[in-house]
Amino acid sequence: MNSRVLGLHHALKTVILLGFAVYIAYLVRTDGILLYIAPRMVDYVKWSAVALYAVAAYQLYLALRTWRGRASAVCDCDHDHTPSRSLFKNIVVYGLFFFPLLLGFLLPDSTMGSSLAAKKGMNLSSSSSVKKDSEAAGAETGTTSAPAGTAAGTDTAPAAPGVQAPGTQAATPADGELFPADKFTQQYAKYAKQLYKSDLITVKEDLFIETLTSVDLYLDRFIGKKLQLTGFVYRQEEMKSNQFVVARFSIQCCSADAAPFGVLAEYDRANTLADDSWVTVTGTIQKTKLNDADIMVLKVEKIAKAEPAKVPYVYPNFDFGA
Repeated sequence: MNSRVLGLHHALKTVILLGFAVYIAYLVRTDGILLYIAPRMVDYVKWSAVALYAVAAYQLYLALRTWRGRASAVCDCDHDHTPSRSLFKNIVVYGLFFFPLLLGFLLPDSTMGSSLAAKKGMNLSSSSSVKKDSEAAGAETGTTSAPAGTAAGTDTAPAAPGVQAPGTQAATPADGELFPADKFTQQYAKYAKQLYKSDLITVKEDLFIETLTSVDLYLDRFIGKKLQLTGFVYRQEEMKSNQFVVARFSIQCCSADAAPFGVLAEYDRANTLADDSWVTVTGTIQKTKLNDADIMVLKVEKIAKAEPAKVPYVYPNFDFGA
């Protein structure tokens, strides 16, 4: 193959590799990288950019060497490693790399919202996966534990702290009765005990998933308690006019595994809230049915517009329960 043509191939590879490295550096600098991957993965991506820079430098060296008429070393593997002479094949191959690179630079970065949540399906029961693991373990061992929402040996859930049922004397059940747990739920039970003592449960960003999971897992215990959280407005067709979801996307590794979840809220003026608008909601925890399933519902008492979080997604806290 002509040395000028071969050098051009090396130059194109240099541009592609350098382009991806620069794009990663740009995303890291602007914090746009957090729209695509979890924070714990950022360092790995940074190192990949360094590797891309190094390979790009080597490809540039090969291009300059080839253009100067210095032949590259030939391997003895009995295969021809020179690029295809077909213009069409080369356009297709390089286009597969240039096209997504151009999209990355030309299109604005945006957060995931209601349209994607509708496609993936909104999870209104944060503890569903934990309950499944607990039930599966009980089935394998042939044992059953008290349902998370109801203590063993009790017919009704005690009222929230400070609320005494009519005709009864104040009593403080043991924590083990209020929050029965097994090996899958013990960390949530421990955290639920802390939340139970609060007059207002504020769902913090760093424990967003864990807080909602703990409350949902022991929902009967938290009925009547007040909860505050921030998220975007999401609606489903089967919801009533006064209902909406305060939603967030949870990410394990990257945006490909993003899963929408949230809390159903009821508010008389819900129709004034635009889809995907961000709100901070404060209300009282109750229980309702949606699609024949018992879920948590927040009776809204206070609502305020909120600025979208700098990092709009929430992530598992790997220090939780440690």
